Amino acid sequence: MLTVLIFLAALVALVIGWKTFWFLTDDAYIAFRYVSNYRLGYGLVWNPPPFRPVEGYTSFLWVMLLAWVWKVTGFDPPTAANYLALACGVLTLVLTGVAVLQLPLRPSLAAGRHALLAAVFIGLLSNRTFLAWTSSGLETALFNALLLAWMLAWWWLPRGTPARLAVVATLASLVYLTRPDGLLFVLASVALFAADAWCREGRWRAADWLAVMPLLLIPAHLLWRKSFYGEWLPNTHYAKSDPRWLWVMSGLRYALSFIIEYALWFWIALALATVWVGIRRRMFVMGWLREHPAHLESAMGWSIIGLSIGAQVAYYTLVIGGDHFEFRVYSHLLPLIFLSALWMLNALQFRFGSAVIFLALFLAASLVIPWTHWLATKDRMTREATSYMKVSVADALAQRVPALPDIVLAYVRLYDRLQFWLIDHAACMRHQEHKGFHMFLMQVLPPRAVGEKVRDDAYPVVTQTSVGVMAWVLPYVNVIDEHGLNDYVIARNRQATGNLMAHFRSPPPGYLECFRPNVAIRNGHVTILPRDVPLTADDIRRCEESFRP
Repeated sequence: MLTVLIFLAALVALVIGWKTFWFLTDDAYIAFRYVSNYRLGYGLVWNPPPFRPVEGYTSFLWVMLLAWVWKVTGFDPPTAANYLALACGVLTLVLTGVAVLQLPLRPSLAAGRHALLAAVFIGLLSNRTFLAWTSSGLETALFNALLLAWMLAWWWLPRGTPARLAVVATLASLVYLTRPDGLLFVLASVALFAADAWCREGRWRAADWLAVMPLLLIPAHLLWRKSFYGEWLPNTHYAKSDPRWLWVMSGLRYALSFIIEYALWFWIALALATVWVGIRRRMFVMGWLREHPAHLESAMGWSIIGLSIGAQVAYYTLVIGGDHFEFRVYSHLLPLIFLSALWMLNALQFRFGSAVIFLALFLAASLVIPWTHWLATKDRMTREATSYMKVSVADALAQRVPALPDIVLAYVRLYDRLQFWLIDHAACMRHQEHKGFHMFLMQVLPPRAVGEKVRDDAYPVVTQTSVGVMAWVLPYVNVIDEHGLNDYVIARNRQATGNLMAHFRSPPPGYLECFRPNVAIRNGHVTILPRDVPLTADDIRRCEESFRP
């Protein structure tokens, strides 16, 4: 009964947090535009023919899920997206809780399992990043839930069974279809299956081979992408890839900001202590691995899973440079941080009281910076107040707690400097900024019911840098994305590279003018202006072909 009450309280807290941090991003509307064109019969395209199809969305599964919900329930993507994200957040929370209940613990810790469950839920539900990404309209919550389910399925399901192989293969395929970096976890699944076969001395039956057939979804999707879009990789890859040292430094700042904000020094210290003890007790560890084949398979499995997570984090940190959004690409780590902390406390033979003290200190330290920042920014709603929003947490803390030692303020000022540099480069933009920008766009653009009436057979064209909401409210207007996420030519124009995360592509000279833009938007009113020379389908194809890199 106590377990049920803890879960119910956690679910209520999740809904409260979801409502508190509820927001939609302009980028979410990019996927909504693809869903709209899919329903209109054009397929998953940004602009309908004769424009070239491009894959400017990053989540095939999320787009198709939104399309299905719209068809079945009548709820359009802006209405449905955050409820779907909340459902994914619920799944993540429940899976995390069940994992705590299933975690093998020594008797001294097992006796306090309910308290440890509550501590993990408190840690997760007081985490700003976790709460923020239970909405947004993006696929983040879906990716996080599926990835956690993939890992836990390998842990929970009986070893050496087709059911385990089938569930893991299916979840890995869904993770890939949710985000391109999910391919790493498909490769990890192949390694897991190889480890399973090795531990069974290669004795796989026909049922085992059939069980991994869901992995064929990956080549099927890749072949469909190539046939429909003419490319093996999504257009966003070309728009966002920029191998410069600038983004390595950006990624390191992004990672260090995450560590400081959530006091992950506690977790790092725990991990180092666990490694040190493991090295000192290596003979015992080796004996445990030899004791039973299940032990060796478990160690191999978690090593493969850990390496795949590490590779994905390293890719976003050192190659991409972090992310435009506030710790979005680290949000899937949060349940793993708390679950692994419990496992390490158990491995280090902490007594229950000592474990509770450690977790309490960890949680308390992780609350200071994020919630001070939230208190200082939660009432900022206008575009002017939230654009490239930089708020000094050190100053806010000094104002609230004047007696804080200088060394504490110096530590927080380091965090401020990291954040300010990132924000100047359009990285780690806080959720309140995106919330304010969405509200601003909804004020200056007409509602979709009005925008649907703006149509013309002469290929109306508008160009813009922030294209999501605009493209959604003007479904029959062709939108040229000036930063290239949804434009083949601009995404590949490497000669025009700026210093803003995910916004560093620019159109080549004369490219925009080639389409003769003729849609004017002023004070929420949209007007199609007559062209001196009509734009034809051949003109559009000629523009795209002549500027093609």
